[in-house]
Amino acid sequence: MTGVSNKADQHSGAILTGALVAALALAAYANFLLFHAVVEFFTVAVAWSIFFLAWNARRNLDNHALLAIGVGSLFMGLADALHALAYRGMGVFPSHDANLPTQLWIVARYVQAATLLSAPFFVRRKLPAGPVIVVSAAVTAFLLGSVFFGVFPACYVEGFGLTNFKVVSEYVVIAAFVAAIALVINRRKEFEPSVRRQITTSLVLTVAAELAFTVYTDVYGLANAAGHLLRFVSFTFLYRAILVTGIRRPYDLLYRNLARSEEALRQSDERYRAFVANTSEGIFRLEMRRPLPVDIPEADQIARLLSDAYIAECNDAYARMQGGEPVPAGSSPSAPLPSMALLRDFVRSGYRMTEFETCVSGQRCLAGSFAGVIENGVLVRAWGVLRDVTERNRATEERERLIKELKKALAEVQTLSGLLPMCAGCKKIRDDKGYWTQVESYLERHARVQFSHGLCPDCLVSLYPDFFPKSE
Repeated sequence: MTGVSNKADQHSGAILTGALVAALALAAYANFLLFHAVVEFFTVAVAWSIFFLAWNARRNLDNHALLAIGVGSLFMGLADALHALAYRGMGVFPSHDANLPTQLWIVARYVQAATLLSAPFFVRRKLPAGPVIVVSAAVTAFLLGSVFFGVFPACYVEGFGLTNFKVVSEYVVIAAFVAAIALVINRRKEFEPSVRRQITTSLVLTVAAELAFTVYTDVYGLANAAGHLLRFVSFTFLYRAILVTGIRRPYDLLYRNLARSEEALRQSDERYRAFVANTSEGIFRLEMRRPLPVDIPEADQIARLLSDAYIAECNDAYARMQGGEPVPAGSSPSAPLPSMALLRDFVRSGYRMTEFETCVSGQRCLAGSFAGVIENGVLVRAWGVLRDVTERNRATEERERLIKELKKALAEVQTLSGLLPMCAGCKKIRDDKGYWTQVESYLERHARVQFSHGLCPDCLVSLYPDFFPKSE
């Protein structure tokens, strides 16, 4: 809805600006002095409004470029107001001709150019507002004094037109405006997109207006009128970029860096919460209802932990490890505290366990770290990370059991791999203790072999010749 509203405002603003330009063009044709006064005092009103906006927000500004523009606009507006009052035909300074307002115009443009060139350098630097105002006032007073006391170079000669000094000054000012456009584009990330577009458009129109002011010969001529119309449109863009945005959407202009920092903090918080929620490790934050002094007896500290500590924040992994239910998004966690044995070890470690392992209910093994936050001698909260190492420990135990069995089997194989003393007559084997035993007994003890007895064909014939003759 905000985007639609902004587009509607821009559309209506363009229509209104077009209608005002048409009305001013008719006014220029009917009464040039009225036209000139309206345009100039409109620009003065915009300039001074920018100063008042920036000055009153200066203590909270995080972008001091706006404050630099505001301070410069104060003195530019002063010179432009004098220019409008001194214009030929106004009668405010009857002893002066058209040279006076032209000189005041050049003074105002030099102040404006210096302001626009210096402002981008204070995007991330603090502007010393007081000293800058004093220096700007002194420079402006010097320039205005040189104009009124006849020291400033002539800019317009009756019957001849613009002097070379005035034309060259206009081109110098145009070059400064072009450089200001380049600086705004170069630092575009520091400006909200719509604000940057409107400021850039305002500067481009200002350049076009200054070009028109380099070719007129008559202060009431067509080129002069065209330049003032372009200047009017330029200041409508500046009005919308700074004053309208600063009032309606201050976070897009006055506190843009703060808004960007808050957005970055919000995104970082979202990434942190997503990481905590999706990690397989149990993460929890323990808070104390009452700060716990760390110098009281150990038993009292443990009792206070059991009575005053609670899990203020945890993820589902921790809740499952402690036998609780998953924590619904946005709800307060209800997972139980770590075991009493772990809390006791936590106190004994000085509230900092970089690596520990504990068993829950004799079945599940947990490992992790547990660190407390101590302020002014009292424990206020603690952070912990747990990981389930039950399966890892079981795998370790199984591996150790298999290694022991393998070592035992290898030892038995090594026992049978040596020379065995055997009786040549009865075939008994002498063991390592010097006893003679049957082959069957020895192998059953050392190789886990069991024997069953039978008779081979040769023994059948030898033992039972009547039943099994040799011929058979």
